[in-house]
Amino acid sequence: MGCYVLAIGGTGNKILESIVYAAAADALYTCTADGRQIPLPEVTLLSVDVDSACGNTTRAGRAADVYEQVRTAFEENRQDRRGFHTRLNYRRWNMNLSRRASSVDQMTENHTRDRLLAHALFSRTEASLEYSEGFRGHPDLGVLFFSDLLSSLEGLRAAGQPDEMNALLDRMQAEIAAGEQVKVVLCGSIFGGTGASGIPALARYLHRYFAAHPDRFELAAMLMLPYYKVPPSSHNEALEIVVKSSDFPDKARTALEYYGMTAMLRSGEEDTQGVFDAMYLLGLPPEAFVQTRIYSTGSQSQENDAHMLEWIATRCIGAFLRTPMRGKHAHNMDCYYYQWHTTDLCWQSFDSDAARYRIGYGGLLKAAALFFSECLPTLRRLMTSDGRESRNIGWCAPYFSGIGSLSAAGQDELEKLLSALTRFLSFFAGWMVQVTRTIPPTMRPARQEETQLSDAANAYRQLVSKRAQLQMTDDHAPGYQGLLDARAAAQSDCDRLLRQIGGESWLEILYNARQQYTDALRRQDRLVADEEEAIYHLTHQDQRLTAPDELRRRQERLSALRLQRDEYALRLHLAEEDARAAIRAELPVHYPAPASVRRGELPQNSLLDASLMNALNRLLAQHAMDAAQQDAGVMNRSALQLQKGLNKLVSGPVPDRRSTAWAIAALGGGVCRSQTPGGMLAAFTATLLAAVMEDRSL
Repeated sequence: MGCYVLAIGGTGNKILESIVYAAAADALYTCTADGRQIPLPEVTLLSVDVDSACGNTTRAGRAADVYEQVRTAFEENRQDRRGFHTRLNYRRWNMNLSRRASSVDQMTENHTRDRLLAHALFSRTEASLEYSEGFRGHPDLGVLFFSDLLSSLEGLRAAGQPDEMNALLDRMQAEIAAGEQVKVVLCGSIFGGTGASGIPALARYLHRYFAAHPDRFELAAMLMLPYYKVPPSSHNEALEIVVKSSDFPDKARTALEYYGMTAMLRSGEEDTQGVFDAMYLLGLPPEAFVQTRIYSTGSQSQENDAHMLEWIATRCIGAFLRTPMRGKHAHNMDCYYYQWHTTDLCWQSFDSDAARYRIGYGGLLKAAALFFSECLPTLRRLMTSDGRESRNIGWCAPYFSGIGSLSAAGQDELEKLLSALTRFLSFFAGWMVQVTRTIPPTMRPARQEETQLSDAANAYRQLVSKRAQLQMTDDHAPGYQGLLDARAAAQSDCDRLLRQIGGESWLEILYNARQQYTDALRRQDRLVADEEEAIYHLTHQDQRLTAPDELRRRQERLSALRLQRDEYALRLHLAEEDARAAIRAELPVHYPAPASVRRGELPQNSLLDASLMNALNRLLAQHAMDAAQQDAGVMNRSALQLQKGLNKLVSGPVPDRRSTAWAIAALGGGVCRSQTPGGMLAAFTATLLAAVMEDRSL
């Protein structure tokens, strides 16, 4: 069976990175007839992103590369291990971008009619946007690009020019010709640009390409609905394309309407017009959104934090890859959503995979913690001393006592393999840190500063409301003094909360309020325009067709809508004034953030111990520095904390017996059958994983 995942856009590639760690944890599996779970032998991954410099896309590729280096060492040395059984065949589609038009303007520059049409459909800013920067949340640009891209594939094939997509299609075709089943998943967001435009375009192309083999070709979509928010942009929307969280729901709704109206999901095996055999929808309600810590719309700086929904998306992809969709199993063709059975994010949230995930992912994390706190410093010393110290270190002796007898080339190879293992464990541990950091606040205990931020945002909204009411109320009107008192009380609350949360967080509240009032004003403008249009039609039609009181009711409603519109405009004006005043007053300087916020401590949760994860995060940061910049005190304290609490790092139904002492003893009792560089690394890593992982029977 051929298993393929096409990751489209930045979000798709974040899911692709999650797939790499799922392979390491043996979380991608198939079921035998007797119910045994066997890791998938191979999954082919294709990264599809016009933004070739996207940080998230690059990160996914690096993770897949070092994973394969470690897995290959296991396989070549026939080493039994816990994890790393699925081969990942990673490719990145270059799409011949250097030979293509770089924007709508360039695509139409030699075609007068096309240019006129482009100017009618796209703004000047949109038409001039370089494709290499991504589509900045504009799928209409992506549709044009993908249409041109896919229509050129046959020409490339006829000209004998290499292309990753054509190579992938040839491989699928060969597998189908050999009687194998081919399963393909397209994954990405539908509230952005690349994923929203690329998924349906690629899906229809693949559906047509394999139309002659519907019994052996299965296609699914992993569609990500909004699940995070981005910081308000400071750029001028008239001069630059701006991505706004407030646009996400409307974009997702439009995309879902398209999928529904065009019948993209097949109704059964007899449906030859539908495209997808299965669709998986994942998203969160707005109250569960977490604002991205570092957000960028593209290029190298777009390396946004991992999120639990990308982890869950990988589980959905794994479910499709092992679920048959033909013959007596055709009833599995459906639209799926994730059934949440827990009040917070915990291992039980993964239902039937709970034990496998806790043991697999938790074991990998414990291996990383032990590796960075105990093993890596020693291994670095060994590599610079030709292994002379290895005989004096009990857990090293079984694996690395032969370093000194390796040739120079052998030592270089071992150093490269250890670097690959170090990078993989660092990538994985960093990914788990990010998942922990971005757990939605509704799915874990709230932190004190989060409660204070919520209180501050509510207090500021109250203050703006009272100030707006005062400006819209005559100072001699009844209740005016009450409004003055209420404004003073709200101002006092805001001043108190500003001191608690710090000036930087207060600025964020002001920016968010400004964006909220802007969005509210736009919605109100649309309501006013709709009502004005309705009144126009009423006054210009035969009055006998109009109910007697209809025009009066409409006019009263219009007056109320205009009044509400004026209030939103006033609130926006006040928020903009406050933001400018806060910047002039340098609030972040005069009101520094509390220590806990400055440290960036991870939140408490039901998956992992937050204090130990904080220690691991500090240790990873130190190891990433040059030796001259490292703080020995921070490293020693963090390493000691991890070593003492290793068996408490992963939450579980019963205490974990695999402590540091247990793991070190198990490492010392390991066996290395081959003193080649690959044999050394494979034996050490396999024993490390077995030493820290719980028993499979748990």
